[in-house]
Amino acid sequence: MRILADHSRTIAALNAIAEEYPLLPAAEIRMVPQAPNELLVSCHDSLASFEAWREALHADMDAVEHEVTRIGQVHLVASAQFDGVTVIIHGYTPQVRPQMVKAAA
Repeated sequence: MRILADHSRTIAALNAIAEEYPLLPAAEIRMVPQAPNELLVSCHDSLASFEAWREALHADMDAVEHEVTRIGQVHLVASAQFDGVTVIIHGYTPQVRPQMVKAAA
């Protein structure tokens, strides 16, 4: 069984992100009990939020993965390292535009 102390590095990294980038858009942020040193950030409101997080954490734009979900949203995933923690950033289109679906296919 993992304990909260196992995630102390992740908590410290999140605090450092908040201090260094206080104007980042608010997002859903989670720690995974089975994956210490991993932080999940989900930007559900706009791709601009995803892009702000990706840019701030210097996640490689060429490594961004994407897929079209079964409901037609585009789902983007990027990852970056920050203070020894892997930050996985998820972004979702709030609504689907036909040209985006074609581009993602």
